[in-house]
Amino acid sequence: MKWVSTIIAAIAALFLCGSGWAQSTTKSADRLYVLDCGQGHAPDESRWTVGVNVGKPIDISDSCFLIKHGGDYFLWDTGISDAVAAMPDGWLPTNNPATDIHWSRGKTLESQLAAIRVKPADIKYIGVSHTHPDHIGNAELFPQVPVLIQKAEYNSYFAPGKPGILKPPSDPRPTFLKDHPVNLVQEDLDVFGDGSVMIVSTPGHTPGHQSCLVHLSKTGWILLSGDAVHLRDNWNNRRIPYFATMPAEQKLQTLLSMQRMADLISFYHAQLWINHEKAETDKLRHAPAFYE
Repeated sequence: MKWVSTIIAAIAALFLCGSGWAQSTTKSADRLYVLDCGQGHAPDESRWTVGVNVGKPIDISDSCFLIKHGGDYFLWDTGISDAVAAMPDGWLPTNNPATDIHWSRGKTLESQLAAIRVKPADIKYIGVSHTHPDHIGNAELFPQVPVLIQKAEYNSYFAPGKPGILKPPSDPRPTFLKDHPVNLVQEDLDVFGDGSVMIVSTPGHTPGHQSCLVHLSKTGWILLSGDAVHLRDNWNNRRIPYFATMPAEQKLQTLLSMQRMADLISFYHAQLWINHEKAETDKLRHAPAFYE
């Protein structure tokens, strides 16, 4: 398997060198807010750590991130639908407690934005890591705000024969409408054109999964994982989450994305913030506090 590791490292290095991003850039975003976008409880951790901790219950976090850049705001992911906050018993997506993640919301995204005096209309762009319901649940709170999404992800989500809409059964609003304005991304994107906020293509978990690399003047570089990696254990051991039957090409794509992330972290001396790793999320400063 050594040759596989060599190929992965070589391809990841090409991605890194071809990006044209300079480590020495002095540009930075002004603030980064961590928003509580849901809490999940799953009955079996091994859906993410295949063959390990089988049957062990686990709590996971679900965060959104608001980035202030000059007079503009960029929202990364939109979390579980705010409608879940009004559900006393939370939400089971398929009503199967034996396998479902049981989702709850203590605060709505809308109320957290209001607490820092940000209105939905103040947001210039939304970036979504991918189109699973815990990441696009509130996209339609911002019906006029362009969503930055990989073309491969968009095409997969709205492919013929697929529902294209995932929502809590009691929520009449779709989570992501096809006529919502979008900017289709192919590979990477420098969101503000100055290297401070960069969308990074990290496919595998879904066809067009993407992560986000942010530079702050005091905090430094942060890589927001999306679901390219779910838990610290996955990251440390390069475990591919729960898609045990996924095609070999998709598994390789997932490993390539993990390697690319590792190279970016090394190159930029970046922190890796793993979205669903609750123990680490709980230690972060949450809005109205912020990082700068």
